[in-house]
Amino acid sequence: MGRSREREPTAATDLRYGELHRASRAARSPRLAVTQFVAGGLAAVLVISVAVVLVLRTYARGQAVRNARDIAIAQGRAAIVPFLVDGLLTGDEKALAALDGKVRARVLSDRVVRVKVWDSAGRIVYSDEPGLIGQSFPLRQEERAALATGLAHAELSDLSSAENLFERPYHKLLEVYVGLRTTGGSPVLFEAYLRYHPVAEEQSRLLGAIAPALVGGLLLLLLIQIPLAWSMSRRVQEGQRERERLLRRALEAGEHERRRIAADLHDSVVQSLAGTAFALGGVADRAGRAGNTGDADLVNRAARELRQAVRDLRTLIVAIAPPRLHEEGLGAALEDLVSPLAARGLDARLEVSEVPLLSEEAERLIFRVAQEAVRNVVSHADAAHVELSVGPAMAGQVQLVVSDDGQGFVDADARRSMRDGHVGMRLLAEVVADAGGVLTMDSEPGRGTSVRVRVPSG
Repeated sequence: MGRSREREPTAATDLRYGELHRASRAARSPRLAVTQFVAGGLAAVLVISVAVVLVLRTYARGQAVRNARDIAIAQGRAAIVPFLVDGLLTGDEKALAALDGKVRARVLSDRVVRVKVWDSAGRIVYSDEPGLIGQSFPLRQEERAALATGLAHAELSDLSSAENLFERPYHKLLEVYVGLRTTGGSPVLFEAYLRYHPVAEEQSRLLGAIAPALVGGLLLLLLIQIPLAWSMSRRVQEGQRERERLLRRALEAGEHERRRIAADLHDSVVQSLAGTAFALGGVADRAGRAGNTGDADLVNRAARELRQAVRDLRTLIVAIAPPRLHEEGLGAALEDLVSPLAARGLDARLEVSEVPLLSEEAERLIFRVAQEAVRNVVSHADAAHVELSVGPAMAGQVQLVVSDDGQGFVDADARRSMRDGHVGMRLLAEVVADAGGVLTMDSEPGRGTSVRVRVPSG
């Protein structure tokens, strides 16, 4: 634990117990919890929906392209295969005219805007655009594979290439090609160019048919979970309220029991021991006058030990339940708390400024925090100095600061201590938070710890 001077927060462990407790209580509110659940659920639905739509759009586009490819290939095969004669490869005009008539009648349409037939050398042996017939262009790998295997392929056409000069006015076309053979067995490549907007329309139709069902299902699942989340949140809040009630009862019972024990100790054991010590003093005096110096010394030593035991018991009584807390005020009770520290080798200083009139609850909370902080200093801090200061804080609040120059700790040490059952300060922080206050701890190894608590004075 350390001095109350301000330190750089970046190097210190700052445990704002009260603030965390209030945040956890707010989080346990059913309305807030369900709102957070719904917001998180909607965010998840949005993210999943976007991902699903992207996947579905890719799938729908692929399916639309495959459908367009299959239809174009089926129409092309049915219409032109009987007219793929070897005369096309030699430029026979009758063969070209027959194929051209069938293409224009059965293949070209509002959807199919261009047809080309290639030989295996990359020469266009037929096209509905006469200017292309006889021109040669390098065949791409996919086109050579289609020639060799007879498989169909579809892709967006690269209209910037030289072979697609006459197709550029269409802006965006789907290119479909498949390997066929002439009546004489020579391989040729049938290629059709389709307008892309029907493909996009089919993609939108497929997407519109599937996406609403998936997104609607996610939203329905979220709606079904909202009543369950509300019910669970209410149960959690009721459990938390019950836990807080039990905690307050336990603390009140502990307070009452401490007072009873302190009263019993003061009225019975302390009085009896004090009387016995006084009587032993008289016995020692009489033994000394009778010349029994050995017995006198023995009895005096016993009397001194009893008087020390009485002092220790009175210190314990103050620690258990300060008798002057409400009768003589917080300052007197804190003086009783720190006065025994000198016997333990601690330089203890107390400063009490003018504070507003405190309620019994505020006095009790401040004293209990001071008591727990001092107990931690004595038990764990290995400190040489400890300072306590009490004074007004912001309007209507009073503040206690307990700081020492001990060994300090890090956050991991505090959490490990809590797991081991040392939860006194955490429980006090929850009680302080319930009373509308806040308790903070600032610690750093080698530079001590500072405990600060602010509570309403009324």
